[in-house]
Amino acid sequence: MLTAVYESDSALEGLRMLLPLAALLLLVLPSHAQDTSTEKPGVLLPLPKGVCNGWMAGMPGYPGHNGIPGRDGRDGAPGEKGEKGDAGLVGPKGDTGETGVTGVEGPRGFPGVQGRKGEPGESAYVYRSAFSVGLGTQVTVPNVPIRFTKIFYNQQNHYDTTTGKFNCNIPGLYYFSYHITVYLKDVKLSLYKKDKAVLFTFDRYQDQDLDQASGSVLLHLGLGDQVWLQVYGDGEHNGLYADNVNDSTFTGFLLYHDVN
Repeated sequence: MLTAVYESDSALEGLRMLLPLAALLLLVLPSHAQDTSTEKPGVLLPLPKGVCNGWMAGMPGYPGHNGIPGRDGRDGAPGEKGEKGDAGLVGPKGDTGETGVTGVEGPRGFPGVQGRKGEPGESAYVYRSAFSVGLGTQVTVPNVPIRFTKIFYNQQNHYDTTTGKFNCNIPGLYYFSYHITVYLKDVKLSLYKKDKAVLFTFDRYQDQDLDQASGSVLLHLGLGDQVWLQVYGDGEHNGLYADNVNDSTFTGFLLYHDVN
C-alpha cells in the first residue's frame, strides 16, 4: 500500500512539471498555423523540434537509485576552547620518597619572649638536728654520762643537759666530735651509742702543762637512739678539765635524714 501511495505522489508531481510545458506549446502552435497558410499547398511542414504529433504525456518513471557516497570533506576549523572540566577524583597516596640531604643550618633566631612566672612550689621541709655544748664544771664522775651544761647551740633541744645524752629525733646519718682539755690527771674517754662504747680516747697528762685530746665519728642513728660521752676506768683517769680560758666541748649534727 505504501508503494501505491508513493507512485501516486510521483505521478502528480510529473503532471505538475508538464503543465508549464503544455501551456508553452499552446502558445507556439497558432503561430505555426499562420505560417503554413503562406506556404505552397501540398507541402507539409515539419513539426517544431521537440513536439510530437498527437502527443500525450506518459507515466512518470521510477525514482533513480541513490548515488554512491561522496568523498569525505575537509577537516573543519578548530572550535572554540571549551570550559574547564570538573576536578577528577583524588588518586591513591604514593610511596614515601627517600630522605633528602640535610640542609645547611640556618642563622640563629632572635630570643623569644620571656615566659610567665611560674606558680610558687611547695616549700621543702628542712630536717634540722644539731647541738654544741661545753663542760661547765671541773668535777666529772667516771662511768656515767658527762653532763655538758655550757650551751653553745641546742635550738632543737635534742641534747638533754640533765642526762648528758643526745636523743635522736630524726633517723639518719650524724657527725659527732669532741675536743677536751686534760689537766692534773690522765684521761680515758669513750663515746657511747645505746650503752655500747664505739670510740675511745686516751691522753696522758704531762706535768705542769695542759694537754688537748679530740675525736670524731660518723654514726647512723635510728629514732630514739642516744649518744653520750663518759670517762671509763677508775678516778685516776679523770683529768677532764675546763675553765674560763680552756674548754672541753661535745658537738653533733645531722648530715642526711633517712628517706624511708
